[in-house]
Amino acid sequence: MLSSLFSSQRRLRKAQIPALAQATPSPLHQAWKALRSNPLAMFCLILLVVMALWCVFGPMFSPWRDEATDALMINKAPNAQHWLGTDFLGRDIYTRLLLAGRISLVIGLLTMLLSVTLGYLLGALSGYVGGLTDKIVMRLADLMMTIPTLPLLLVMGAMLSELDFSPDSRIYMVIVMLSLIECPKLARLVRGQILSLREREFMLATQVLGLSSRRRVFRHLLPNTVPILVVMATMAVANAILMESALSYLGLGVVPPMASWGNMMDAANSLIDFQRRPWLWMPPGIAIFLTVIAINVLGDGLRDALDPKMKRG
Repeated sequence: MLSSLFSSQRRLRKAQIPALAQATPSPLHQAWKALRSNPLAMFCLILLVVMALWCVFGPMFSPWRDEATDALMINKAPNAQHWLGTDFLGRDIYTRLLLAGRISLVIGLLTMLLSVTLGYLLGALSGYVGGLTDKIVMRLADLMMTIPTLPLLLVMGAMLSELDFSPDSRIYMVIVMLSLIECPKLARLVRGQILSLREREFMLATQVLGLSSRRRVFRHLLPNTVPILVVMATMAVANAILMESALSYLGLGVVPPMASWGNMMDAANSLIDFQRRPWLWMPPGIAIFLTVIAINVLGDGLRDALDPKMKRG
């Protein structure tokens, strides 16, 4: 009789599992709901989407082209024809601002993807395997992080100039260069998360249950590092845009005729331009400021949404 009672209760619990699964929202749905409850983060998300769409489709509706010069319109202030004025070659600042936004945003996104991929793989390998692998990977990361970022960027940028890459291929080399600088930080972060997670109860339970190493790693360990990885990925985009802007401003990053927000600011490289022609440097400067601030605020919102334990008081 007891066995029949236990079997009936077991069948009842099995019947309730689908209903409970439907009633419990997925982690992604919970994170999206938490993010929507943060108005500032949502505003920054909308702002970034609008800026990206504006940079992609805006130049198509502009009557001016990036390479179109006009000797009679050199260094003109904003007017009805040129909303943001013209530069020292008579090119329309508004059109160049949008085209430069494409380059700067693409560099930020591709740098993030490459650095996150390399950092994630190296950090996970170092944290899970340990031993000699951990020592080699972390010592290389420590070596990279002990070198000041700006001097390292200057040396790498000078090497690119010395090797005489074409403007198109130079963009890809800048992406690789920035990714190598961001990669060690992400690797150390992922390694710390792996070391913390592999000693927790749910990972010990997977060993007791006899799950294979592949299933323990890919089904239980690595998915729990995704929240912090998403947050760091957003920060990596902002860092890449800032570093590319600094390099291009110094003439060591993206070079003409390719436009980026950094080398647009480099056009105002004299005191006269800075004082009397603010339309040369203010639009790209404001674009960099708004983009980086929006990405950082969105990263804070994602951190609070994906990992409530890290939420600030």
